[in-house]
Amino acid sequence: MISSLPAALKNRLLPRGTNLRTVRFGIGRGAVVPIDFTRHTRLYLGLYEIELNRYLRTFCKPGVRAFDVGAQIGYDAIILARLTRAPVLSLEADSDLATALVSTFAANDDVAGLISARQATVTRETGGADALALDDIAFGEGFAPGMIKMDIDGGEVEALRGATRILRDVRPHLIIETHSIELERDCGLLLGSAGYKPRIVHQRRWWPDRRPTAHNRWLIAEGANQAPAVASSV
Repeated sequence: MISSLPAALKNRLLPRGTNLRTVRFGIGRGAVVPIDFTRHTRLYLGLYEIELNRYLRTFCKPGVRAFDVGAQIGYDAIILARLTRAPVLSLEADSDLATALVSTFAANDDVAGLISARQATVTRETGGADALALDDIAFGEGFAPGMIKMDIDGGEVEALRGATRILRDVRPHLIIETHSIELERDCGLLLGSAGYKPRIVHQRRWWPDRRPTAHNRWLIAEGANQAPAVASSV
């Protein structure tokens, strides 16, 4: 397969640089996102984080509003909007990535009007130039999510501590990426104290995504919206 070729051959066969390209297969088929083939070949082929597809389809029913916390290139937000056909708030701390999200979402005509992008560091308390607590967004701005997907490279515990009221009163579904045993444990304990029963989803064994850290898994927590049961792990 293309992404398993030696780097030199892969670089010779595939276009260079980052450009808006259309995802060819999978749950994100048709999404237009910035693709750099040195990093995003699996995404382009529809093989990125396929471990989560069953949960996304189960949790993201029509009309469910969503937060995409740690938007990166915007791929997840586009999937959330396509599945739910409801508003998605995309939050990204990196200023360059947050700026690029505007043009990425505009290139996806079918959901461009549903997704809003904001530069913000999501944490326990709102303060400073761009630090935001999810509770303040949900209850201060009237955007309470039924689904939260989160990947913010270590800040997940603080982000959840800033979503205490959301977890208590709104009870959204959650998909949280974790990059260490300690982070996974602390997020699990926090969700458990809020009445959730989080489960761990492991990376697939065949042709897994390449990750910068040795530990890379997800916590899946089903919320109050009574969605059909899904398998406990893959």
